Amino acid sequence: MKVSKIRFKGYEWEHNPEKLKVANEDNLSEQKMPRGSSIAVKRSSKCRSVTGEGIITGYDCFNKFNEILKLQRSGESGILTLPGTKPFYAYFRKLELLCEPVPDTICYRFEFFEDSERNYINEETLYHTTLNGESLWDISHNYGVEIETLVKLNPDIKRVDEIYTGRKVRIC
Repeated sequence: MKVSKIRFKGYEWEHNPEKLKVANEDNLSEQKMPRGSSIAVKRSSKCRSVTGEGIITGYDCFNKFNEILKLQRSGESGILTLPGTKPFYAYFRKLELLCEPVPDTICYRFEFFEDSERNYINEETLYHTTLNGESLWDISHNYGVEIETLVKLNPDIKRVDEIYTGRKVRIC
């Protein structure tokens, strides 16, 4: 089985991080009942958090790290795709440099936090239905997905500048 790579707002990690943790947590409280018993009451679900650690290597490792840093600093939520999970909207909350930079190697830690307003992506939002005059370039810009990714996900689209109105385009 091929493991998919992590993607966020169109950027694809060259190598998946060495450590990856997806935490789902419910907000539970204890409610006292008559005669000394109690029950657990679910108040709400907390947002998912995604943390991980990785290494970037190569002569251009600082450039690669800076690309990731630009994503983190944008402050906007985007579609986060992780191996083995459905894509969802998230904020890139934190990016840390972990070790002393040495030639051609950077160790880093990151954290994403689910965008609770946009919540989980359902099957319908994995696709965009085109409007009159839209092209893959427009869709790429609107969703923050690289044009190359859209071309790979939609191999039946022959021209990126011509798509008929009402066509479903896969975005992640």
